[in-house]
Amino acid sequence: MKILHLSHESLPDWRVEKSAITASKKGHVVFFGGKYPSEYGNKTFQKIYPIDWTAKARYGIPFYWNSVKKQVEKVIREVKPDIVHAHNIFSAKMISEFDLPFVYDDHEYWSSQARLLNEIVGNLYDINRKKPLQSAKKLALKIRRLLINNHIIRLYNKWEKELVSYHPIITVSDRLAHELSLKSGHDKKIFVVPNYPMRSEVSEVGKPLPHTTISCIYAGGDGLNKVKYPNRNIDELPELFEKNAIGSLTITGWKGLSSKKVTYKGYLKRADMYAEMSRHSIGLIPWKRHWSHTFVNPNKTYEYVHAGLFIMCTDSFTVITETLKHNCAIFQDYTALVSQLEYFKENPEELYRKRISSYEFAQANLFWEKNESKIFRAYQSS
Repeated sequence: MKILHLSHESLPDWRVEKSAITASKKGHVVFFGGKYPSEYGNKTFQKIYPIDWTAKARYGIPFYWNSVKKQVEKVIREVKPDIVHAHNIFSAKMISEFDLPFVYDDHEYWSSQARLLNEIVGNLYDINRKKPLQSAKKLALKIRRLLINNHIIRLYNKWEKELVSYHPIITVSDRLAHELSLKSGHDKKIFVVPNYPMRSEVSEVGKPLPHTTISCIYAGGDGLNKVKYPNRNIDELPELFEKNAIGSLTITGWKGLSSKKVTYKGYLKRADMYAEMSRHSIGLIPWKRHWSHTFVNPNKTYEYVHAGLFIMCTDSFTVITETLKHNCAIFQDYTALVSQLEYFKENPEELYRKRISSYEFAQANLFWEKNESKIFRAYQSS
């Protein structure tokens, strides 16, 4: 079987690649169409096809939409896929206009993502009443952006309802599956494939070792984002460690000015990332409370536990607590986080027992391979 993976983004994208590797192991031939990757050592796909997804195409503007459609049509003529695995709402809506079987991998929950846009606008265009001319320009930009966003919100909700009503859906958690079933009116074609690591990723990460001092790690590229996402707010996190005797913090994913208590490691390859994580005791998911966390299922959750870390997360991450059960600690705010870290600092044996427990839970339950069969069930139902 020939499988074409479509995305509006480029490689590397580990969920796309894991899905492709799963199919390759079964003897299927996999292709990718999306933004052309500038640096990507392709060992997975038979061929990569560049598709230029412009912002105006993603807004559904007919001229630009049809421009992308012509590119996709050319790829389809060459590949002649038996099925298309669409990895976002744009690719899924696009491929729905062709007479081809496909599945929609909704791992972002786009209608929720669209709601974030209006919040982001408020952060981008703060009005300074002491500077009337500058404020007038910002207000005009804000109104324009809000009009565009309202169009996007309506469009994405419409597209998502159409897609989940008539086509097989793969998503990342039971919570999202429930939300999507409410939109579709059924759950017969909704398949949950969480973003757990593959066994090969963590095969060299052994059982956690005890640590003499408490140290935390946060993995993520948030410091590289030009736009400030309100649901990923970690303001004052480094200062928290600088001002309190709660151990050290290491941040991977972006570079910063390191100190005695806070170290920035920059971007790490996956093997190096797991090696770095295993040097610490606690994995933080410290985004401040936000309504969207109900639907969010961060990949770092499962990377943390397989690396032997005990997870501490904000109490708004219901998917994490539902998955890990007692193998994580929750906090309401940074004051509560400090209090809990102070406790673990004084009780290292208890922290180590919790690390062992969460690691063993991950080894027993949280592998990508445990859900691979659902991908093929989705394919068969298309």
